[in-house]
Amino acid sequence: MKKFIFSALVVGLWSCEEVIDINLNDADARLVIEGHITNTDDSFTVSISQTTDFFGVEGTQPVDVQQVTLTTLEGQQEELMRVGEGTYQTVDLSGVPRETYTLTVQHEGVGVTTSSTMPVPIEIERLQYVFDEREFNPAGEAGYEVSCVFNDPEGEENFYRLVIYLNGERLDDNGFYLYDDKFADGNQVSYTFFDQRFDVGDTVKIELRSLDEQTYRYYEQLNELVGNGGPGGGSAAPGNPTSVYNTGALGVFAAYSRNTLEFSIIIEE
Repeated sequence: MKKFIFSALVVGLWSCEEVIDINLNDADARLVIEGHITNTDDSFTVSISQTTDFFGVEGTQPVDVQQVTLTTLEGQQEELMRVGEGTYQTVDLSGVPRETYTLTVQHEGVGVTTSSTMPVPIEIERLQYVFDEREFNPAGEAGYEVSCVFNDPEGEENFYRLVIYLNGERLDDNGFYLYDDKFADGNQVSYTFFDQRFDVGDTVKIELRSLDEQTYRYYEQLNELVGNGGPGGGSAAPGNPTSVYNTGALGVFAAYSRNTLEFSIIIEE
């Protein structure tokens, strides 16, 4: 089992890496380009590495490139500064909902490019919890079951990723919590984390990310590659995720918006 690593590079809450076990096809040396731009951060980072297969025995190695630029449809352009081996960062560019961002990486005379459009952020209406005394459930134990409630905008396709934290630590090691409004357009959504249980005194934070369809489909494929279809189960799908880049480079560049809400589980007297 090889490890798929994609960096949560520019999310202000972390500067770490998400690690998911995936079986992936071998391939010749390819670039791995990881970058995210959000509506809540002041600077954004792109990390670039290279591997002999998707994740070789030695893993990927950071690689410097000739140039990394971000461009908007409004004509704003910024060349990212090199801040470390294979790591490039913005200085002035900001994340704005409804804007389309194009990432271009120049490497060995080839321009690697992709675009992502940032959706409008969706407010979390409330978080709620209920005690589930059953031990035979997707979480495998009794405890408090948490749901995130939000209102889906009517008349447009919307794609979401939810991220859940327990006492400051993220709980999505089994895959990505994804939701689209195909069958709930314009309705109130109650998304329940069926594979997680919590105890009295736990502090739970939910981050609701609004994604464009390309980013959503990329994460959806990664859930299948995990072998369980993401949290809650599913079927395995062989192969590599479809590249979002024009040259077939690996990784993802995502422009997304987000909102968060936090609460503690207490027993009311």
